[in-house]
Amino acid sequence: MVGLYLASITSQSGLLLFLIGLLGGCFGVNAWMAWRCLGAMKLTAPSGALLAEREKLTQPWTLLNTGRSAAGLVRFEHPQGMLFQVGLIKPGESFHAVPEIVFARRGVYPVGTVSMSTAFPFGLVRWSRPLEQAGEWVICPAIYPVDAPRAGGYDSMVGGRHPGTRRTTFGSRFAGVRPRQPGDPLKQIHWKSSAKGLGLMVKTYDEDLSGRVALGVDCSEGTDSKRLDDCLRAAGSLAFAALDEGHHVEWIDLASRTVWLIPPFDDGQALLECLARMKGSPDCLTDASLQDALGRISGRSAVCLVLTECNAAVYHAIQILSQKNRSITLALPRGYPGIGLPEKVRIAGYTATELEWIT
Repeated sequence: MVGLYLASITSQSGLLLFLIGLLGGCFGVNAWMAWRCLGAMKLTAPSGALLAEREKLTQPWTLLNTGRSAAGLVRFEHPQGMLFQVGLIKPGESFHAVPEIVFARRGVYPVGTVSMSTAFPFGLVRWSRPLEQAGEWVICPAIYPVDAPRAGGYDSMVGGRHPGTRRTTFGSRFAGVRPRQPGDPLKQIHWKSSAKGLGLMVKTYDEDLSGRVALGVDCSEGTDSKRLDDCLRAAGSLAFAALDEGHHVEWIDLASRTVWLIPPFDDGQALLECLARMKGSPDCLTDASLQDALGRISGRSAVCLVLTECNAAVYHAIQILSQKNRSITLALPRGYPGIGLPEKVRIAGYTATELEWIT
């Protein structure tokens, strides 16, 4: 516009002044319509979501045009990245879109302030305004498939995946029939065998057993937060492998030292949220903290420790457990030396995406 004005002075042409006015009008109309467009937009977002690292959102957000004219070129952005864009939305029409944002690391991210902006209709002037949204995105560590850790303290439990030596009238592994005894439930009668004239016969099954795994997790962060994230991924993977095997998991983080018993075949949603919210804490691997934590778990459980390092306090705790003939599993960052540990300790090395059994 300045260039056209200077050219109009030089050429003494009024037509150029008309072009200046036309351009100024376009900018003014664009600014007014963009401002009006933002005022007519109503955004409704879900209250939150529980996702794994690098997993895409699945719940759509809803945008409603409450104005009397069409709107478009609306962009929604978050401090963590782009959410979505809308090309054109007619008056009274709603638009549903799933945000494109992806979170690479675990943690809790509040939705908070969302920036809504538009340059409708000409793309000359862009207006924006903040929108406050409630809720949060809970991003849990990415779980990967691993072999279950050793278990101990096997107890009888219907649905357990490990066969026992006794026979029961309930279970998942059919073993045969026997004469009915007082107290046997009627619904367990095997009618085909009973029809042979030898009396009532009942079905028997191999005893179903479920073990116990005490899973202790090191929350030491130090100067390397990535190592803590890798540790929590490994811990979550081992916990889910144990649950899928039908074991009880006694979960205990070495910072708070609160024991949490998770039953077999649990969906694990509460555990995933716990892993997402877990923060680094100093002084997790001291003699006092380890002895206090190990003293809170069941004496019949196998012990699985998922740690970021192996210091003198860890060696001492493992020696004490070994003297009590406890089953011990130790998971450390891959490449970390585990020299001097008892031979019966099962050792695994983990990275950000996998866990490998060494012994």
